[in-house]
Amino acid sequence: MASPSTLYPRKVDLTNCDKEPIHILGKIQNHGVLLSCDPDSLKILQHSDNAEEVLNISSEALLELSEIVDRPTLDFIKNKVDTNKTVPLDIIIGENTFTCIAHSTGKQLILELEPIGQQIEQIYYQQQMTDIITELGSAETDLEMCDRAAHLIKDFLEYDRVMIYKFDAQWNGEVVSEAKEEHLESWLGLHYPASDIPQQARKLFLKQGVRMIADVASDSVSIVPELDPKLQEPLDLTRSELRAVSSIHIEYLINMKVGATLTAAIIFNNTLWGLIACHHYSPKFINYQQRLSCKFLTQVFSSQLGMKSSNVELLKINDANSIRNTLVEQMSREWDIVSGLSGNEITMLDIADTTGGAIFIDDVITLVGKTPTEDQVRALHNWILKQNDDETYYTECLSEEYTAANEYKATVSGVLQISISKIKRNSVLWFKPEKKQTVNWGGNPNKSVLINKDARLSPRKSFDKWSEELSGYSTPWTDSEIAAIKALKSSISEIIVQKYDEVQSLNKNLEQAYKELEAFSYSVSHDLRAPLRGIDGFAQIIKEDYFEQLDDYGQNAIRTIINSTNKMNELIDDILSFSGLSQKRLSFQKFSMQSLVSDVLNFIQPSVAYPNAMITIQDDLPSSYGDTAMVFQMLSNLIGNALKYSSKKEKPEVIIGYDDQQSAYFVKDNGIGFDQKHKERIFGVFNRLVGQEYEGSGIGLAIVKRAIEKHDGAIWVESVFNEGTVFYFNFKE
Repeated sequence: MASPSTLYPRKVDLTNCDKEPIHILGKIQNHGVLLSCDPDSLKILQHSDNAEEVLNISSEALLELSEIVDRPTLDFIKNKVDTNKTVPLDIIIGENTFTCIAHSTGKQLILELEPIGQQIEQIYYQQQMTDIITELGSAETDLEMCDRAAHLIKDFLEYDRVMIYKFDAQWNGEVVSEAKEEHLESWLGLHYPASDIPQQARKLFLKQGVRMIADVASDSVSIVPELDPKLQEPLDLTRSELRAVSSIHIEYLINMKVGATLTAAIIFNNTLWGLIACHHYSPKFINYQQRLSCKFLTQVFSSQLGMKSSNVELLKINDANSIRNTLVEQMSREWDIVSGLSGNEITMLDIADTTGGAIFIDDVITLVGKTPTEDQVRALHNWILKQNDDETYYTECLSEEYTAANEYKATVSGVLQISISKIKRNSVLWFKPEKKQTVNWGGNPNKSVLINKDARLSPRKSFDKWSEELSGYSTPWTDSEIAAIKALKSSISEIIVQKYDEVQSLNKNLEQAYKELEAFSYSVSHDLRAPLRGIDGFAQIIKEDYFEQLDDYGQNAIRTIINSTNKMNELIDDILSFSGLSQKRLSFQKFSMQSLVSDVLNFIQPSVAYPNAMITIQDDLPSSYGDTAMVFQMLSNLIGNALKYSSKKEKPEVIIGYDDQQSAYFVKDNGIGFDQKHKERIFGVFNRLVGQEYEGSGIGLAIVKRAIEKHDGAIWVESVFNEGTVFYFNFKE
């Protein structure tokens, strides 16, 4: 068995702190007590060295857990705790009451005993939580949400400074939002190097969520004996609330003149997006209940931040998909890739935020937009092919990797290249210009370590703002840009392979690529349900358990949260319906349109929701041929819209019939109508021509159009503002 000295480096400095096993430090913070027991016999195998003093018990009592905690409480803990679940409860030992936080490592049962701390009036506490959730939910942008979170957490926990700290791709951090006491210097916008929060600390944040240091300057307490007597290994403190702090991190905080901290992990998609970092300039203890609340609020914040980001990504995906389809259509007209990418109003530059590019086909170069000279671009292309074996290469600072790019970094600092054919050296390149910027660091990042007089490396002592002028950098390549260009690459490859085949064959390939993007949209929308369930679940708990204790404002806030989650669920349902249409296998059969319209009306039940509406169904509607489930969904949207948008008329009227001259079915209403110039836009995803006075997600008509397209049919609309609308549609025989 390895000794502690081999498992844990006795001399830790900045040369090895990224490998420091901070989960087996063998020490805890001194504001609590830790007891480690055999899960079967409940014999105490290890304990913190302050146990006798804090608990006011004898050394003999530290041999058996049952000598300290009563049997019913022990039975409750044993039945509830497991390797994934932490069990908190209040227990009385002697004359003192402690918060007991129990968890299992799988090998040991660990009990951590903390002071109860300041108790908060329950009604006031619930009101605070409700107000915070409501405030976060009303934010419209990511930045606004971060700003609100910083101020709300500061008011809730009363730390001197609260920061929202966001990681970049290299794990450097930036303070994107801040709430602080007026006398403190602002750190907003400051950057910090990745070494400030090393890899193993980030991994523990992912597992634990919230981490408190109550007193930076206090001495930690050892766990005795050093090794578990049964297992002969150090105690795993990964999930410990009391786990002591690395000496390197303590030195770092002392250099910052910080007295206490609380840090909460902002996580979505199982990735550490950033941290909520709370600093206090004197010791500060936050009890377990408050830390759990902070964890819950951070999860709500993370979920909402993730949903907003996912919505933005969905819109970008849809936009990029539309541009890619246009480019593919242009390339397919004359089977000319170069002309299709560069010779029309929509060019390859529109698929990403770029200003220039180049196309290499059969050793012929075509420049697009703002670029270096042809010789310079050709040399760059050759260098990329020699350096990079992958099909895709990208950088936001080309001059760091390719010194010749210093000559034209103002025009090209970012480059993304896709290889179409390595055998023929065919490629397409996109260029981003230089974007000069000033980055403000919290201390000089080039002096993040200092050599002490004893030759030991230690954290920097100055955190004063240090500005660095960055040149040769473009804006970063976003995930959506890279994904869109890779998708375009696939389409280009298909065109090359099928260049001499029939157009119909190409269309089938493009249709498959379109399905893949839609499947991705479906997956993203589906994944939004998990965080939404969390928000709705906690809101329902508050409503069920504390609703009557809240005032009118608090009750209204809970209703607002639940209503908002219901609306979001409806939006997700619509997105899933829209995305799922392309994946649905159709079952065509002859059906009665007359009967299907009746079924739809029975499903909608307009007499309940629209009792004033007069609905007329033309007799003897012609039968049709198609997938009845999909046509049912399409009719539900058309008839539902007609009822909804005519509902505020004095005598709302909806007519469903067949026009022999148009050879089309129609759904007509006398509702609000719209300007005919929007007749194409109205079928787009998320395109709505009305305000919030009419509910809806903006996806219904997109679903209708997709269903018609799946039947090789057609749909068109005629409308007059404030007079009514007629939707015509037919199916291919």
